[in-house]
Amino acid sequence: MIKIECVGSAYQIGKQHGKSCPDAVRTSHAAWTPVKSVDAQQMKSGINIIEKGLNNHFPEILEEMQGIADGADLTLEQVICMNMEFELVSAANALPSCSNIGFKKSDQGVLIGKTADWYPDNSNEFTLAQRYIPDTNQGHEFFHFGCAGTLWSEGGLNKSGLAMVLNGLPTWGGAPERSVPTLALSRGVLQWCRDVQDAVDWLQRYDVLNWGFNLTLADATGALCYVEVAPGAQAVHYPVEDYVIHTNHCLQTGPLERQLKPANTEMIGYPDLLENSKSRYDTLMKIVPEAPRSLESMESILRNRSTEGAISQAGESHGLKTVYAVMVAPQTGTIWGTEDFPPDGPFEPYKI
Repeated sequence: MIKIECVGSAYQIGKQHGKSCPDAVRTSHAAWTPVKSVDAQQMKSGINIIEKGLNNHFPEILEEMQGIADGADLTLEQVICMNMEFELVSAANALPSCSNIGFKKSDQGVLIGKTADWYPDNSNEFTLAQRYIPDTNQGHEFFHFGCAGTLWSEGGLNKSGLAMVLNGLPTWGGAPERSVPTLALSRGVLQWCRDVQDAVDWLQRYDVLNWGFNLTLADATGALCYVEVAPGAQAVHYPVEDYVIHTNHCLQTGPLERQLKPANTEMIGYPDLLENSKSRYDTLMKIVPEAPRSLESMESILRNRSTEGAISQAGESHGLKTVYAVMVAPQTGTIWGTEDFPPDGPFEPYKI
């Protein structure tokens, strides 16, 4: 895993990112092969929609991507493509992944964790741990895990004590004229929000293009919830028990469930992916309610290799593999990440 610290304006942070690991950025760009299947006209149209949405709501993201491009000797279009894979290829061709867990109370206070499931075999060459220190009035300092060359945040913790972990929800449609890419919101909560309630309120200001997601959120006060986000719909769930779990299918009812129903039924053209998501969810439902509320227990769950519904995946479904895992304890100001596959690699702690 590559470790970097970036400081300054959005452009400066992007350029430091690109210059610090240019080979990893280019390897990362090459790995996002689904983008290559999009025809030139569709690509141009998609990039125009994305740029419009970002210019309207998050111009600093375009500045940061331009910095990455300049630092790694790529074009802005190339960096947009690797950051916006899901929006460009549409939900019909992208694979949802990752499993999220939250303990309301543990030996670390409130504790959340996730597996990061990707398909490139060489993911370890471009996975990234980044400390992000923006200029004054440009949001919170935060530490997060992602991918070289992108602004994606798989999980992170900010200086205010807000923690998040991300997983995907397949969705359809969207309203491009009033929407923004998923990463603008999933990472944005770390940069712009103070706590769970602030994040829930902030997310409701925006819509996503065509790729939904779930955020499991926790903060330094002990608050815990997850937020399912789809084009035109959001739903918040606060724990009834002392835990939350989420995989890659919708758990809420109402407008969000109706929005996601076509994708949940066909699971973006791969019916077994829905079964994979439900199988992992069933595994968590068997383990989590009775599991000790501790960091050690969370580690064990994230390393789970059940015969069916393994939480740590090893290519069982369309080549998806758990390339690392993340745990975050906002009340102790600590975030952990694995250097390698969760069954083998140790969790390394970082402080914010």
